[in-house]
This record gives sequence, C-alpha cells and structure tokens, in this order.
Amino acid sequence: MKINKTALAAVCLAVFFTGCASQNPVKRYSTCSGKTFNQLLESTELKPIFNDIARELCTEPCVTEDGTLSENRSKCSSGNDSKDYSVLITDFVDIQSFAPASQGLLMGELMRGSLSSVCSTKITQVEFAKFFNLNEKGLVVLSRKISEIKKDEYDQTEAIVGTYSYLNNKIVIFARKINVVSGKISRMVTREIDYNCAGGNVSYSVN
Repeated sequence: MKINKTALAAVCLAVFFTGCASQNPVKRYSTCSGKTFNQLLESTELKPIFNDIARELCTEPCVTEDGTLSENRSKCSSGNDSKDYSVLITDFVDIQSFAPASQGLLMGELMRGSLSSVCSTKITQVEFAKFFNLNEKGLVVLSRKISEIKKDEYDQTEAIVGTYSYLNNKIVIFARKINVVSGKISRMVTREIDYNCAGGNVSYSVN
C-alpha cells in the first residue's frame, strides 16, 4: 500500500507539471525591444521585398481601346507606349507621424529603383505633400485638377504612394497605385516583416 501511494503521488506530480508546461509554452518569437528601427532595417534584405512589390504594381492589367484587359502597356487606351509610360513616386511616410523620415526616404528610393529595374518604368520623383495628405482620417488626394498635374515636369496622372508602420517586432509596408486626378486606388500591395531576436540574432519572415 505504501508503494502504491508513492506511485500515485508521482503520477499526480507528473500531471501537475505537464499541465503547467502546456499552459506556459515556450514563445515562438523573442521580442526585439532592444533593437531600433534602423537596426532592424539594416538586418533586412530590403531590395528583394521591394522588387516583389514593384512586380505586383506593374503587372496590373490595363484597359485597351477595345475595352479588354491587357498586361501589355503598349496597348493601353491611355495612349502611352511602354517606353513612355511613367509614374509619379513619392517617398514613404510613417502612418503614425504622418511625415517622412530617413526610413521613408530609403523606402522611396528602393521603390523607385525596383520599379525602374523590374518594370522598366520611367520615374518621376515628387514630394508626398505636393499631392497627398495623410492624417487620422486617412489618405487624401490634395489636387484633382488635371491642369495642376499635367505640367512639363509631371506628365502623368498615376502615382505610387508609399506608407509604413513600425510596431516593435513588425514593419508593415503599404504601396498604393493612385490616379491623382480621380483619387481612385487601382492597386494596393502590402508586406509584413515579422522579426525574431532570439539569442541576440535578428531573423525575419515576410508575408
């Protein structure tokens, strides 16, 4: 009987500790609270990420003169052939502060480089604040007058507008293709970069 009581106590302890282990699993990700935004970006291969974003933005089908959809820009009803097709591209702005920072300037340059190399798009760089305003109510197109857009230096009405959000272990990047005359968003691409700082090393996954 004494042996049975000892065995029963051992079983109870095993069940107790097993229950504790199931209620307190090892965390899959370790926080990166000790890392700054710049340190996380330095640990990230950003070029492939922006190449993928560019690929999604420039493969959007357009409407041809006969009303059908085509991936070939030379057939677009806008009258622009593939060599002359260009877009306005802004620097990226932080959706919390509503202002560009050094990180946003970097992302804007990467976006322009990727669209140029991946899509052979002619790039026109513009200031975000010239055509857009970002506040707690969202993204607003400041000018919808074609005469204000179609000037010598701005011969296109399409723009790629970028924003980003930094939340400790995650950076979220948003890229929108917008008609600056109508304000209509024709394409939106999002990337989430999740960071893991286990063991002092920085790793990440992109979704």
